[in-house]
Amino acid sequence: MFIFVFGVVAAAFFVIHPSGRAILFSPLRDCRSGQGLTRILLMVFGICLVGNLCVLLTISSADVRSDGDEIGFYLASSALWLALTVAAFEFVGISVRDDVASRRNPAAAATICGLLVGVAFCLAGSHTGNGPGPEVVLACAAISTAGLFVSWTLFNAFAGIVDRVSIERDLGAGIRSAGFLGGGGAIFGASVAGDWISLERTLRDFARFCWPILLLAVVAVAVERAIANRRLNQRTANYLSLTYAGIAFSVSLIYAVRAWSSA
Repeated sequence: MFIFVFGVVAAAFFVIHPSGRAILFSPLRDCRSGQGLTRILLMVFGICLVGNLCVLLTISSADVRSDGDEIGFYLASSALWLALTVAAFEFVGISVRDDVASRRNPAAAATICGLLVGVAFCLAGSHTGNGPGPEVVLACAAISTAGLFVSWTLFNAFAGIVDRVSIERDLGAGIRSAGFLGGGGAIFGASVAGDWISLERTLRDFARFCWPILLLAVVAVAVERAIANRRLNQRTANYLSLTYAGIAFSVSLIYAVRAWSSA
């Protein structure tokens, strides 16, 4: 509940307050070097690791919470998983090396920030509850992350979001992508949370709880097509995109918290 309240307040701050809008847009829009955008990604990467550390210290398996070595192992594994998923994201359209570091594309940086947050939620869900060992955490992380990648691929197939981000360099599209990936990650993370019983039970629970991703994807495609049919100036489009991303992420987080509590 604390995470949800914090997310809603933060989203409202960024949308309503002028200084909040400056914090969000200026670093992405005004960065003139790939290093500046890379620093933003590294900052988000660190925040994601801190979030997973909090999960490991509080709601992970009892034998993990009481063992510093285990916590260190899972935290290092989380860092590696985040790095690998960002690298793999190149195969579904957005590359850190090409789009962010070389082409200095702020829309791509925003999208990858959303990816990091979404995968962090997938890892957080995988770390919760009791289980026999690291292999079940890996299985849950693989299932939830694969779901996130598949949903992104389908989203792009119907909305062409990758071209808007990587070719048109549309910051609004990057923000909307971040909302989709962050919200989707929250849904998929909640779908694998809880005690491990068996792979069959995990897959059944995953299918049972991840259905809202379909609604999120349908709304995301509808928003992309609606925006494509309207001529908006960049500033208005960015603010509308931020509002949409905040709402999509907040609603997904509400569902994730409810599903997580019932896991």
